[in-house]
Parts: sequence; structure tokens; C-alpha cells
Amino acid sequence: MKRIGIVGAGISGLTAAWYVHRMLPDAQLELFEASDRIGGVIQTVNDPYLIECGADNFATLIPDALQLVREMGLESEFITPQKNFRIAQVVCRGRLVPIPNGFSLMQPTRMGSILATPILSLPGRLRVLAEMFIPPRRDDSDESVASFAIRRLGRECFERLVEPIVGGIFTARAETLSMQAAMPQFVAMEKEHGSLIRAALAKRKKNTAENRSAREASGARYDQFMAPRRGMSWWFEQIAAPMRRSIHLGSTVQSIRRTSEGTWELLVASREDEQPQSWTFDQLCLAIPAFRAAELLRDAAPELAQLLESIPYASSAIAVLGIQKKEIWPHAFCFGSIAPSIEKRNCLAVSLSSEKYAGRCPEDIVLARVFMGGAVHPELYDQSDATLLDMARQEVGQLFGATSTPSVEKLVRWPRAMPQYLVGHNQKVQRIQSLVSQLSGLELIGNAYDGVGIPQCVRGAKAAALRIADRCEQGSP
Repeated sequence: MKRIGIVGAGISGLTAAWYVHRMLPDAQLELFEASDRIGGVIQTVNDPYLIECGADNFATLIPDALQLVREMGLESEFITPQKNFRIAQVVCRGRLVPIPNGFSLMQPTRMGSILATPILSLPGRLRVLAEMFIPPRRDDSDESVASFAIRRLGRECFERLVEPIVGGIFTARAETLSMQAAMPQFVAMEKEHGSLIRAALAKRKKNTAENRSAREASGARYDQFMAPRRGMSWWFEQIAAPMRRSIHLGSTVQSIRRTSEGTWELLVASREDEQPQSWTFDQLCLAIPAFRAAELLRDAAPELAQLLESIPYASSAIAVLGIQKKEIWPHAFCFGSIAPSIEKRNCLAVSLSSEKYAGRCPEDIVLARVFMGGAVHPELYDQSDATLLDMARQEVGQLFGATSTPSVEKLVRWPRAMPQYLVGHNQKVQRIQSLVSQLSGLELIGNAYDGVGIPQCVRGAKAAALRIADRCEQGSP
């Protein structure tokens, strides 16, 4: 019987375990999680409303997460965003203004919307439209998102639109974020069409659902998102259900050793055992942050550990406020807002999660999630809970109009939760993958490598499970 160990019960570890269990039902599968719950940086709290403390949905443009849902037979339990207020807004001179229709991440697809937006000055709008005449970059080396956006769209568009969108998604500084790792689709557009606008015009000839979605987008393609009706934690419980007996909560892996037989020996400290226990596995999958994997692999693979340790992480906080719907200014209703650095706000973004998905709270309440910190404002994370909640109330009051005391207040902290894809990240990951391939029976998965989103994590986890199953069927260690 093959023995397979997985460390980490976030979306990556759970998905890997689910696929391994399905493909190798007779294998001995053990999943270790240091905390007392599954889900990692994603958590749903039903107190008193349905509150998402991390990601509250996933995109379907990358199909892997949706495919997992379908394989589980749960698609009927997932909902799409409501159609009212399906826009994103940006803070512009202290006031919320809708992101131009057809501006998706950093690609303008509707020129009329760009010409009409008050977010940019007339020279700024004309500079965006001139993008189709800017010659493409011939150098294939990586560059930052800031470098790419300023070169193609101009500095004003970068500062007013691209930078806050990037900060809201990646909690990262655009000046250091890798274009090839974070937004490779736009690099490909420039290479193939010579321009982002030319790429949009070429797509317009194909009246596909994806292209229509891009033209209708206001910052994000909301029609391409899905969420579990009963919350993300409910979905994770369904993923974990088939192998519940194999999941060890409150179990911290203290060390990893490569044995002379080519197996992997783990020393695991559990709250249920007085002394750490030794476990031996033929296949080992680490679904934990890169810095934690580096600690465990320092003796077995020092060069690999050094590379893993060099991937930086950012910390962030989310303040959840239940505010009176009647107090929100009519023009402020939206799915969410983002704040450019030049506006000098204390928030990266504000998401009105109850407006996005039905059934989260009573009809007269709006659940606002205020995102703070990240690599954009790392100093804010060091503030006290009371200070951050006070900042969040001020942000919601000044931008949305709420004045009364929130019906619920909750602050969630995520220390070192978001990996930063610095320029050259893909090359680093390629070297990491090369070193991992030399250690038979080892897999590294998670949001530190090939994408921070849930679909990318599911895709990486499924690929690792397939490799594990293939090695087990071939009889290799």
C-alpha cells in the first residue's frame, strides 16, 4: 500500500487530497494541518451574518475550480453575483467614480468609455487611446506591472486605474510586481498584436461570451465569478468530507527527513499525543507557504529551501462592518471600490459583499469589507485592532456615507498570507520546479508559485495529484 502525506489543509492541500483519494482509493492518505480548522486563509464565519474573512468567490475564466465543483456534483449550490450594482468604483479626488465600462484590469476595450470618464484628464484619456500606436517592446525579459502599464497606457492611467486595481487584487506594489507572473495575458497581447487596444479590436470580431464579458467589465468581469451559497468554508467541508478520517488538525510538522530508502519521514507534534510521532511516506506534498516549506526542507534540500525563503510575503487586515443600507449614498452602491495610492487613503479596497451575493445578511444591512495593509501600506498592519476598525469606519463613512455605529464589527488579520510575485518570479519558480523534480516523491503546491487565485491553486493541486498517482501506479518512490 502506497503511503501519501500532505501538509497543509488550505484550498491547495484539500484539493490535492480530494483528487488523490479519488484516483488512489486504496492508498494510505494522511493530511496534516497545524491549526484547528481547514481552509487556510479562507474562512467563513456565521456570526451574526454570513461573513467571509478571506476570498469570497472564485473566477471561472480559468476553469479549474469550476471543474472541481462540477466533479463534486455541487454546481447547484453555487451562485453568481447579483445583477444590480455590478460595477466597481475608484476613489477619485475623494469621491467614488465608476471604473469605465470595458476597462478590464488594464485593457481598454470601449474607447467611448475612456473618452467619457472623469477619472482621467483629457491628456490622460488621449494618452490611453494613443496606446495602439505605441510600438511593442521587443525585449522578452520580465518587467514590473508599473513599467508595462506606464509604457503602454501612460502614467496617469497607471496611477488612477491600474495601480489600485493591482493593489486590490494582489495586495502588491505594482512597481515590483512581475508582469509575466501576475498578468501574462497582457504580455501575450502586446507580443501578438503589438497593442492592448489592437488585441481588443481583434477580439471584437469574435462575438464570444468571453469577449462580451471583457467589453462590459468595470474593473473586473463580475459575470465570471461564482461563490458557494452557504459560504467558502461550507465548500471546503464538502471537499474534505471523503477523507475526513485522514485529516489531522492541530498537527504541526516539526521536521522532514529524506531516508536512505528514498521515502520521507515526518516528525509531527499533535495536541492529542504527548510526544511527537514519526510518519513515513512514499509521496509527500507540501501545500504550505513557501517560507514554511523552506524551514522544513533546509536540511533535505538547502538550495531549494534558500529559493523558497526568498519569496516575500505581505500581511493584510480585513475589517468587516455591518452598516445601514439607508445611509449609503445612492451613487456609492457598487460591488466594491479601490483606492489609488495618490489618494492617500487608509484602505486598499472596500467590498460590499452583501450587494454582490444574496443572502449574506438582512435586507436593511450592507456588509462592507475594508481591506488594509498589504505590500502597499505595510505600516498599517502594525496598528491596533481598535485603530484599524476606527480607520475602516472613517473610510466607509467618507466614501459611502454611513454614519451610525455598525451593527457588527470584526477585524481579521492575515500575517504573511499573500506571496509577492516580484520581477523575475517565473524564472525563480522554474528553478524551484527543477530542484523539486530531482527529489523523487516530493510536490510543492500553493499560491506562492503559479498564481494566487483559487483556480490556479486548484489547477496546481490537481496536477500534483496526477503526478503522485502516476508515480504510485508505476511503482516508483
